[in-house]
Amino acid sequence: MKRSAPASLAVALALLLVACGGPSPSPAATGSTGSGAPPERGELRIGLLPIVDVAPIHVAIERGLFAAEGLTVSVEVVQGGAAAIPALVGGDLDIAYGAWPSFLIANQQGISLRAVADGVAAAPGFTEFLALPDAGLAGTPAAMAGLTIAVNTLGNIGELAVRSTLATAAVDPGDVELVEIPFPDMGAALERGDVDVIWASEPIPTIVKDELDAAVVVDSFVGEMDAFPVAGYQATEDFVAANPRTVAAFQRALAAAVALCAADRSVVIDAVPRYTNLTADLAEAIALPAYRAALEASVLQRVNDYLVEFELLEPGLDIEALVVGEVASG
Repeated sequence: MKRSAPASLAVALALLLVACGGPSPSPAATGSTGSGAPPERGELRIGLLPIVDVAPIHVAIERGLFAAEGLTVSVEVVQGGAAAIPALVGGDLDIAYGAWPSFLIANQQGISLRAVADGVAAAPGFTEFLALPDAGLAGTPAAMAGLTIAVNTLGNIGELAVRSTLATAAVDPGDVELVEIPFPDMGAALERGDVDVIWASEPIPTIVKDELDAAVVVDSFVGEMDAFPVAGYQATEDFVAANPRTVAAFQRALAAAVALCAADRSVVIDAVPRYTNLTADLAEAIALPAYRAALEASVLQRVNDYLVEFELLEPGLDIEALVVGEVASG
C-alpha cells in the first residue's frame, strides 16, 4: 500500500526511541470513597481528538465526576493516538485517547504503554468512507482501487479499516494511496480534490455530508469487523506504576460518565457541540459509537489478531500484561 504523510506512526516512534448538562453526582455515586486515600496527583492532562468518541470525558468534566474523585482534568487536542505517544512518553500528557493499533505497535517497538480503560467500539454509521457527490463512488467500495484515501494517522485504526474494507471488496490494498490528514481538515481536502476519499469518524461524516453533500462510499467496520474495538485510554507503564490511585480515580469517573452516555443519547448530543465544530442542529444527526469503560484482554486480542493478519503487527505481544486492572463500575 502506497503511503504519503507529514508524520507517520513509524516516524513518531522512531523519534521517540531516539531521544452533557445536569446535576453532578455525589462522590458516593461515583465510587470515590472506595480507595480511601486521595489520588497521588490532583491534576491530570488528557490528550483527546475532537471527535464523538471522547464525549464521556467532557461529560465527566462538566458534571463534576472527575472533581468528585479529587481530579482536575485539562484537555489537550491531539491529531491521533500515534501523535499523542511522544507526549505521553515525554511527560507532557498523563493519559491519551488513541486507537488500539498505535497502542499495540508502540508496545511492540519497545514503548511501554498500558491500556487504562476502553473507549468505543464501532457501530453503524459511526465511521464512513466519503467522496464528493459527483465522483460516482456512492455504494461502490471496489471503485476505490487506484484512488487516494485520507486517514487521520497511518499505521492505525484508519489504515486497518481501509485494508479490511478493500479486502472485502476484492481490491488489493496496495492499489490505493493513503494520505495522513487530521480529521478537522478532511472536508477541505476532499473539496479541493487533494484526496478522492476520506475515512472519518463522527462528527466529521455528518459535517462533510452537510457541507459538501458528500456521498457514502461504504460504511466502515461491517461484516467480520462489526462492533470492532476502535480506541481507548492509554498511559505509560511508568505513570501507571507511580500513580495507581490516580488511574483508579480516572477509571471510576470515566465509568460513571460512560454509563450516562450509554443510557441517554441526549447526554452526548448536548456535549459534542461544545468541543467540536458540530452545530447543535447537526448534532441530532450523528451516529454514536458503542461507549465502553471496562476493558478485557480479549478486546485487545481481537485488534491484535487483525493487525497481524493484515501485516501491520508482528505476533508475540503479551496482551494480558498490557491491560491495567478492572475498571470500577462507578
